[in-house]
Amino acid sequence: MLVNSVLLLTIVGTCTRGAKILGVVTSPSYSHQVVYQPIWKELSLRGHQVTTIVTDGINDPSLTNLTEIVIEESYGSLKRHNFLDLHADQGIMKMFAEIGYYFRDLYEVQFNDARVKKIINDPKSNFDLVIFEAIGAPFVYFAKFNCSVIAMTSMDAAFPYSQVMGNPGHPLVNPSYMLKIEDSEHFTFKEKLASITNYWVCIALSWFKFDAFFDEMNRQHFGNNIPPINELFKRIDMLFVVSNPIFQDNRAVNPNTITLGAGLHIKPPQPLPKDLKDFLDNSPVPVVYFSLGTNVKGNLLNQTTKAEFYKAFSELPYKFLVKVDWENLTIPKNVKVARWLPQQDVLRHANVKLFITQGGLQSLQEAVTNAIPMVGIPFFGDQFQNVQKIVKRGIAVKLHRHEISKETIKNAITKVLTDPTYKQKVEEMRDLMYDEPMTSLDKAIWWIEYVLRHKGAPLFKSNAANMPMYEYLMLDVIGAVLAFLIVLSVFIKLIYKSLKFILSRLIGGYFVKSKKKRD
Repeated sequence: MLVNSVLLLTIVGTCTRGAKILGVVTSPSYSHQVVYQPIWKELSLRGHQVTTIVTDGINDPSLTNLTEIVIEESYGSLKRHNFLDLHADQGIMKMFAEIGYYFRDLYEVQFNDARVKKIINDPKSNFDLVIFEAIGAPFVYFAKFNCSVIAMTSMDAAFPYSQVMGNPGHPLVNPSYMLKIEDSEHFTFKEKLASITNYWVCIALSWFKFDAFFDEMNRQHFGNNIPPINELFKRIDMLFVVSNPIFQDNRAVNPNTITLGAGLHIKPPQPLPKDLKDFLDNSPVPVVYFSLGTNVKGNLLNQTTKAEFYKAFSELPYKFLVKVDWENLTIPKNVKVARWLPQQDVLRHANVKLFITQGGLQSLQEAVTNAIPMVGIPFFGDQFQNVQKIVKRGIAVKLHRHEISKETIKNAITKVLTDPTYKQKVEEMRDLMYDEPMTSLDKAIWWIEYVLRHKGAPLFKSNAANMPMYEYLMLDVIGAVLAFLIVLSVFIKLIYKSLKFILSRLIGGYFVKSKKKRD
C-alpha cells in the first residue's frame, strides 16, 4: 500500500514537473499585479518554466525559472484614457463609452512590444498552460498555443466570465460590482432598475459592439484564422476568483470556479524604514493610517476637500500617517506625509489603530489580516460594494466622497476609535478569513497543477456554459408556449364565434318558421 502511494505521488509529480506556463496580467495597476506575483514565484520555485507579460515585475534574479516581460508603457494607455476617473466623476456609462478606445490603445502597446511579438510569431514558441487576468476581454495568447487555460481575477468575477463558466447569475442576487449599490440585500427600486438595466446593457454591448471590436483586433495580431471571441471564451478551463465570500455577495458556482480568499498577496513582514519606524514606535497616541490606494489620484478631490482632511486631523488627539500626492497644502504637526508607504508593514505596527481607505479589495484584505477597523471612502469600481460590505459587517464607517467636511471626518474617526465593537468585529472577520483547510497559495498551485495533469478540466464545466442566451433564459420554450396559447385562444375564439353564428341561424330560423305557422 505504501509503495503504491509513493508511486502515485511520483507519477503525479512527474506529470506536472517542468510545465511551460505563460502568465498574462494586462492591467496597468500595481494593486492588480501584486495579487498574481506569489503564484508566478511559487510555480517557478516548483520547477515550472514561467513566462509573464505584466506591467509590474517581481524583479528577483534568484527566480531562474521566471522570465518577465514588463511593459511599463501600459501605464501610458491608462493615463491617456483615464476611464477610472471618468467612472468616478461621470458614471459607469461614460466609462463604457471610453473603454473600447482604452483597450485598443492597450492592445497596441502590449502586442506591439518586440518581446511579445516574438512569442506570437515564433513557430517554436509553445506553452502547456496560459493563465490570464480575467478583466475586460481575454488577451487571447492561448488561441495560438491551443493549450489549457485558467482565467484569474483579483476581484469578483465580471458577468461574462461567470456566464462562460456556467455559473448562475441574477442582477438582483449578484449585481455588477461596478454599480453604486448601497445595500445589495435591500435594493431600492431605483437600484433594482439600474442593476437590471446594466445587466442587459452589458449583454447588448457584448453582442453588438465589443465582440466584433475584439475580433477585429485579434485578427490583426493573430491572423484571420483565429476563432471569434465568444468561442475563445469557451476554451477557459477554470476561473480563479481572488476574494473571500465574506467580502462579497455569495454566488453559486460550479467546480471549475475556485475562490482564493485568504490574502493571497500578503507578504512576510519586512523591516520598516528608520524614519517611519521612529514615527510609529515613538507615538504616545494611536496612529491613523490614510491611503486611497494606487489608482485614486489627488485630482479626484478638490483643494477644499483636501484641506478639510488636514483641518480634521489637526484637531484630533491622534497622529496621522498619510500616503497622498497632494501639494500646496499646510501639513499639521501631527501628520507625516509620504508619496509611497509599505502598506502591509504599516498596518502590522501595533500603534496603527485605524485605516482610512478607498475600499480596494486588496487593502481591505490587508486591514482585516491585521485586525484594523476602517473608514471607507469609495470612488469607483468595486469600491462602493466593498465598503458597503465592511460597513454591514460592523468593521467600518463610510464617508461619501462628495459629503466630506472637517466634522464628518472627525465624527467618523472618533466613532471607530472610541467604540470597541469595531475592533472586536474585525478580529472576528480575520478569524473567518483565515479559517481555511489550506492557504490560498497552496490551493491555487494545487488546482493549476491539476489542470496541467489532466490537460484541462472539461468534466467540471456546466452545460449552461455552452447554451445560447435564449436557451439559458428559456426564451425558446416560453415563446413556443406563448405561441401555442395564442393559437389555441384564436382557435377557441373561432370555434366559439362559429358555433354562435350557427346556433343563432338555427335558433333564429326556428323562431321565424314557428311565427309563420302561427300566422
